[in-house]
Amino acid sequence: MNKKVIAIILIVIIIAVVGIYLALTLYGHTKTKLVIITRLSPEESEALRKAFLASDIAKKYNIADVEFRKLDYALWRDLATSGDVDLFLIGEVPIYSSMCEEGLLKAMDMKEIIEIASKLDSSLIGKDKNGNICWLAIGRAVYGYILNKDFIKQYNLSEPKKWADISDPKFSMSILKDAPPISFPLPSKSGTAKTIVHAILQKYGWEYGWEILTSIGALSRIVDSSEKARDEAAEGIAALAPAYIGYGILAENVSKGKAIFIVPEGEGVMYISPVAIAKNTKHSQEAQAFILWLLSDEGQRTIARLFYYIPVRPIENIEWAKRFYGSIKELTFDYNRELAKTIDFSVIYYFEAAIADPDCNAKLKEIWRILLEKIIKNEINEQQFEDYIKKIGAPLVIIDPITGKSTPFTIDYAKSINDNITKDPALRDKFINNVKSAALERYDGILKELRG
Repeated sequence: MNKKVIAIILIVIIIAVVGIYLALTLYGHTKTKLVIITRLSPEESEALRKAFLASDIAKKYNIADVEFRKLDYALWRDLATSGDVDLFLIGEVPIYSSMCEEGLLKAMDMKEIIEIASKLDSSLIGKDKNGNICWLAIGRAVYGYILNKDFIKQYNLSEPKKWADISDPKFSMSILKDAPPISFPLPSKSGTAKTIVHAILQKYGWEYGWEILTSIGALSRIVDSSEKARDEAAEGIAALAPAYIGYGILAENVSKGKAIFIVPEGEGVMYISPVAIAKNTKHSQEAQAFILWLLSDEGQRTIARLFYYIPVRPIENIEWAKRFYGSIKELTFDYNRELAKTIDFSVIYYFEAAIADPDCNAKLKEIWRILLEKIIKNEINEQQFEDYIKKIGAPLVIIDPITGKSTPFTIDYAKSINDNITKDPALRDKFINNVKSAALERYDGILKELRG
């Protein structure tokens, strides 16, 4: 074979290779793998991955795989500019908003997404200083409580319409038969319980809020998880348990209608689940294709099925979502997550020391039983009953573990000590012990008075 023929063959090969490359790149046949940072569990991520990869949108944009990585928020900012990450999915809105303000999120420019966003409520959209979309909500959750109608009927209890109603003697009579009407998780082990504790303090105010929370403790089986509380309410072991909508709908399904999920009007806490594009993504269009799928009818039904998220768009054939889609704004209030963060640990440790601690909780239940017995015997009236609840639940005066001085547990004090007890385990333990000691002293005094 002469040199001329060899040269022609080489040229043909080169042209063919270049042609194939151009065909793959210019005509969209290259396969893309998206990397998504998320707060979803591995099981949830895998279910979402499979659903997306089976979609027409994934095929159209040649997305061959999706890798989800569950990583702490502290890493997100660096990852946004690393070039190794494409999207962020699920998590706290303030994180997304601050990353947007810092220019760490890439603006969405796909016309289909912009058109969908134009029809969404403004609370579901995050925009940068130039008015470009930097994050979108793909679903909403809401917190309320599960109510078991069978338990209510069995013990002839009143049905609470809001959190304050649990203090009504008519709701709590089952405790006289050693059947606490509430199952409530430890806030340190349950994000749901923690959210409800903060929500009650915000909705009802610091003083009245602690009265309600103390009443909840007195009437509760204190459990270790939201799952346990959900199951007890679903099975009729308790009348009421705090829950987010996913657990609420599960409880309804398992109980076959004996338990219902309720969002008390004006007291529900809405949780928005956002999605955003990393600033230095290498796959902008493919990342937006994933967002487009999440917002599509198929995607909205998928996240409703997998996570019980309320769709951000009106989607047909999701029966349980119809109950909440149109009324969610009326059912919820403007929950301040930033405020909750400033007092998060001081409130949790106070609740668990003064209310959920086994020694304190036993005395609270004893006080409540005596009060109910006195009401039944007409030895006190309902106003006197309420006066005792104020005595029991008013924020304590404790010994400050830093100064050694007596200090009322105000919201300002809770803010001032929050970071210290978070960082110093020894100080935290001292705080917990001081709260418990003050609570036991108060409860013993009230018991002595009642026994008279």
